Amino acid sequence: MRSRWAVFGLPLVALLALGLYRPEVPLPSTRPLAIVFGSEINGYITPCGCSKPMVGGIPRRGTLLRQLAEQHVLLKLENGDLTKAGGRQDELKAETLIEMLNQMGYDALNLGKYDFLLGIDYLRALQMQFKGAMLCANVQEGGGPAFEAYTLVEKSHNDTKLRLLIVGLISEKHAESIRARNPQLSVVPAREQLSALRPQIETQGDVRILLFYGTGEEAEQLVRAHPYFHLVVYANAGDGPIPPKQVGQTRLVFAGNDAKFVGVAHLSGDTPYTIARVEYTRLTEDFKDDEQLLAIKLAYLARVEAENLLAMVPRRPTPNGSGFAGSRACMPCHAEDYRIWQRTAHAKAMQTLIDEKHDKDPECVVCHVVGLEYEGGFRSLEETPALKDVGCESCHGPAKLHAQNPETHRLGKAGAQSCMTCHVPAHSPGFDFETYWKKIEHGFKK
Repeated sequence: MRSRWAVFGLPLVALLALGLYRPEVPLPSTRPLAIVFGSEINGYITPCGCSKPMVGGIPRRGTLLRQLAEQHVLLKLENGDLTKAGGRQDELKAETLIEMLNQMGYDALNLGKYDFLLGIDYLRALQMQFKGAMLCANVQEGGGPAFEAYTLVEKSHNDTKLRLLIVGLISEKHAESIRARNPQLSVVPAREQLSALRPQIETQGDVRILLFYGTGEEAEQLVRAHPYFHLVVYANAGDGPIPPKQVGQTRLVFAGNDAKFVGVAHLSGDTPYTIARVEYTRLTEDFKDDEQLLAIKLAYLARVEAENLLAMVPRRPTPNGSGFAGSRACMPCHAEDYRIWQRTAHAKAMQTLIDEKHDKDPECVVCHVVGLEYEGGFRSLEETPALKDVGCESCHGPAKLHAQNPETHRLGKAGAQSCMTCHVPAHSPGFDFETYWKKIEHGFKK
């Protein structure tokens, strides 16, 4: 016995002491139900911008959900607009997000306007990939529903089996946009569609939830006409959560878009069931990236690089007719300004993308180099190394002609407006020109 202890027991004690062995903690035998919800990811797989701390991201969401699942049974719902349907990169994002939702075990996804702008055939392909229910009750094709009207999910709540009925709808205000991209589709008014579904909804679900791609005002009008939902998740209300609103027995909620927050609705303990409380969690850096979701993101970035999307960025003529010279060409006449620039974060902008493996991602690169969207601008680190980073011409404009003949081809002064292309509220919410200008202040004569 002593020899066995020496062989098996001592290594275990050592591992415990080092904190390398953590016995699996069993889940509580009785867990309450919590409904996790979000709206309009808009392609934000991870947060984008230069403000610290950055907020949001699906890998952080995955970490939060794992923590919640330790104490709750989760129903996971997403409401509209995986991406902004801007081209090939958003198609790759949509596929990636479906894979991420599958990894997190999402139960239902309601479709939004921009999802339909991906095209019905592409949506069908995404539907085949998604393990949950892809919903939109009032978009029809050939006289019948193009997607599922609702789904019925069984979950336990404090050891009681509940049938959770989730309906998906989109506001008819988006009918024109949907039909412009998909002429074969039509949109039935949401209230009319609910009237048709009402007998099924009222008789099948112990708890009834509506995912509605429309505004809070529209959602409230729907609820007053159809007061049998316990929870309505709406959309189109900005990037921050809105305080819940009670209308009869229905709680109207919105957790914000761009994947910055996660909403959680908690069910009451006893019948008749109600939404007891709603909370919103801001996805700060306190939530580490879930490793499995991070691996899916890195695979997405590998696809972006493999398809060379950086080379496919549309380019237009420069506004002043000049080509680009690169920041070093400014140094002979503006030596002190050049030295100041070298000490700023602007001069290291591309390196930040390399560190995050986003240096082949055109959505990021455009604000970390000179002239990506213009003819003769940045193409790659190999072809145009002089145009990497946020350089002089990012704000002052193309300067090749100016460098050749400064008196004939003068450049205008840059100001606050020069910053606003990249320092937009979504990516740089704390931006204030006067504050930031002090970090790069220059303009000295030679």
